[in-house]
Amino acid sequence: MKIDRWIRKLLPRSDKFLSLFVKDIENLTQASRMLRELMSAATEEDRTRVVRAIEDLEHRGDELTHTIFHELSLTFITAIDREDIGDMASALDNILDNIDQASTAIHLYRMTSFDDPFRDLVEILDRQVVELGRAIPQLRDLHDSDRIRDSCVKVNAYENQADLVFHRALGRLFQHEKDPIELIKQKEILAMLESATDRCEDVAVLIENVLVKHG
Repeated sequence: MKIDRWIRKLLPRSDKFLSLFVKDIENLTQASRMLRELMSAATEEDRTRVVRAIEDLEHRGDELTHTIFHELSLTFITAIDREDIGDMASALDNILDNIDQASTAIHLYRMTSFDDPFRDLVEILDRQVVELGRAIPQLRDLHDSDRIRDSCVKVNAYENQADLVFHRALGRLFQHEKDPIELIKQKEILAMLESATDRCEDVAVLIENVLVKHG
């Protein structure tokens, strides 16, 4: 392991993977903001526009993921471990997949109003994505680990908040919702949103693993 690190330090540090990750997180940030916009869209036309925009961003995210794996297949030695690059690409893709699934379900189920738990989960998710957007570009300088780790800690803390919101929302839903179809729809979307916050935590853990390996 020490020899491997020494070799990496001698080689020119390629920014191509980091540049792709920055594009990926910027794309994800747009999708997260569009999901927030969906919560307050007033008309069917607005909702359709937002959902389609998120679909386009999801397709863009897929393209970036494929590019990362393609470049990884052509690169022998990387500044960050190959396994970490692949895992992070997949984890970022999973967040966007969850956002896309939630927005599509909202549109298909024709949900037009949202109680506080839906809005709270979307807000928490957006805050997590913002912190990942702060952490990932800083991977260019792994010596500034405190700032990176601070963002990761915040992502994890937000995920704990999301768990609390989700479980309380389920409790209220099963207690008060009498329409079984409505209950299933709301439970499914809440689960998708909560899952997206879990996937953000996955990325934060991967970033922290990189800091440990290169510390």
